[in-house]
Amino acid sequence: MKTKKFLWNAFMAVCMTLSATLLTGCSDDDETIAKPEEPEVKTNYRFDLFVCAKNHGGMSQNKNGTFVRSVPALTADQPMVEFTGKGIDITQTYTMESITKGKYYYQVPQSPADRFSKFQILTDAEGDEYIQTVAEVPFKDNTYYARKYTHAWLDDATLVIVGTDAAHKIVYWSKLKDADTSLSIESEGTLDIPLPENASALSTSGILTYRASDKKLYYFYNAKIAAGITQASTSTLYIAIIDPATMKVESNLPVDKALAEETAASAYGELMQNTVMYDDQDNLYLACLKTINDQECGTLLRMNAGQTTFDPTYNGFPNPEGKLLTIQFTGCGKALAYSSNNELGTGKNDVSYFYSIIRLADGSRERLKFNGQEMRYCSGRFSQRSVVLDGKTYFGLTEGTGEDEYPTIYIYDAETDSVEEGIKLSKGFCFDIIRILEAE
Repeated sequence: MKTKKFLWNAFMAVCMTLSATLLTGCSDDDETIAKPEEPEVKTNYRFDLFVCAKNHGGMSQNKNGTFVRSVPALTADQPMVEFTGKGIDITQTYTMESITKGKYYYQVPQSPADRFSKFQILTDAEGDEYIQTVAEVPFKDNTYYARKYTHAWLDDATLVIVGTDAAHKIVYWSKLKDADTSLSIESEGTLDIPLPENASALSTSGILTYRASDKKLYYFYNAKIAAGITQASTSTLYIAIIDPATMKVESNLPVDKALAEETAASAYGELMQNTVMYDDQDNLYLACLKTINDQECGTLLRMNAGQTTFDPTYNGFPNPEGKLLTIQFTGCGKALAYSSNNELGTGKNDVSYFYSIIRLADGSRERLKFNGQEMRYCSGRFSQRSVVLDGKTYFGLTEGTGEDEYPTIYIYDAETDSVEEGIKLSKGFCFDIIRILEAE
């Protein structure tokens, strides 16, 4: 593996979670879903692929190296992506969990871990990746920890970071101002969220999202009986509604435990896995957990447009086999789900995770198929191998057991409900992330 020495200091950005802007021309089968007027077509972009050595990484579990390569496309006509002797190792300074927007990555790095950093992963004339630091800003009063915070963009230049203190009892917030070559802390403070009675800790980060239609921040967090890793049954899920101008908490109410007990990715925000999405009617969806037959299983909640509480009649993930890990709007009234089959295991390296398509109108879902066959189970619990771009959903499968089963990216078309094969990756590494960036 090639490890490039690079100047540190900068802040993780890039890309987009293109959840809610997609797709026209969907089939007439989904009459209840409004069709967007025109999809935004982006032509100047590239994909960054993240793999780990030996074991899957993510959420502080990677100790063997995280390697990144940039490619211009993920279609089958592209050459296999090699990682032996290729790619840049980001492990010593950065984490694989990040905020991404446009051309940039933003994050609290691993070392030094006393600042926010903004940087790019670029490719030189010889085809080798390298890091370019763009900006950095040291913490002021509020301290955040690598991987352990959540975020939301209020606009293209304003980023809100939320996380808890070391004891997980106080919720901090910071507003960052982002410009082309600079990053600064505009303001910071604490949210008026008291520790509920009978609870001893809050989520490490929770999940933050900005709903532009009502200009409010929604903060989903858990109040837990004990700090650290707990069962979902020991948590209570809350919704705090926040005025982004003043950061005043306007409402702070628990969610009915019959709907959900905990958000997915409550400790790590959406730094790696997409757990919040909006459809083309501006309904908000949140991937959650609840206890069913003594097992943690997924549930998909919906907050209807114009409402501030979850619809008690809706579950977009009924009869779950296991946990719901990621959710993304594909267009045409559908969503891509990445979830587990608990009977096959719940560890990060267990081959028990799979992709399915949910029809959001009624929560019906079906395993994704290729050439008429259900697609294989994957390893990688903490993974985000899927992105949505220009009406296409690119999703990655890890290496299979057969000689011809390489890590492979497939492309799902929501309009035709079809899957085609895309680019392959070399064997021997654990495939964990795809990210989209604007190209230089």
